[in-house]
Amino acid sequence: MQKNKGTFHVEYITFTALLVALQVVLGNVLQIPLMEKQYNFGFLPIAVAGALLGAPSAMIVGGLGDFLGAHIFPQGAYFPGFTLTNVLVGLVCGLVLYRRKPSIVRVIIAVAVSLLVINWPLNSFWLSLLYTSKGFMGWFAMRGPNYIFEVPANIVLVFLCLKGLSKVDLPGFMALKN
Repeated sequence: MQKNKGTFHVEYITFTALLVALQVVLGNVLQIPLMEKQYNFGFLPIAVAGALLGAPSAMIVGGLGDFLGAHIFPQGAYFPGFTLTNVLVGLVCGLVLYRRKPSIVRVIIAVAVSLLVINWPLNSFWLSLLYTSKGFMGWFAMRGPNYIFEVPANIVLVFLCLKGLSKVDLPGFMALKN
């Protein structure tokens, strides 16, 4: 395994760009409609970036992926609050998962904090600013039941993905075996 050469090394930039593209596709093309929101797989590349590349790259994957996805696949006017939410999710994934052996406890913490502490309340707040008819508590209450499905699904997907990546030798990247 090569020594970590820093965030601005060509391999890191390339892998970050690949994960941004994957986040755009998984976050905007592959969607499962739920009652008041859509489940998508855009969380997965952010978590992988956090585990392999650290918080700065995961924040870029989350923020740039959301920004590009909102412009390539528009579903209304762009609102930067949702981008901020994805940047914070990347920060959490990077802080909890970076260079650590995939464990179900770490994945549960990363997913639970990302979705239940950051995503659910912040996105409900952003929606209350955009669509004032329901208010924050209305959006918060209406979107809550969807997280009963989303949190366990993301825990399983992220854990399986990181477990699989821990078996792959990625030259230039720290292994997920520490």
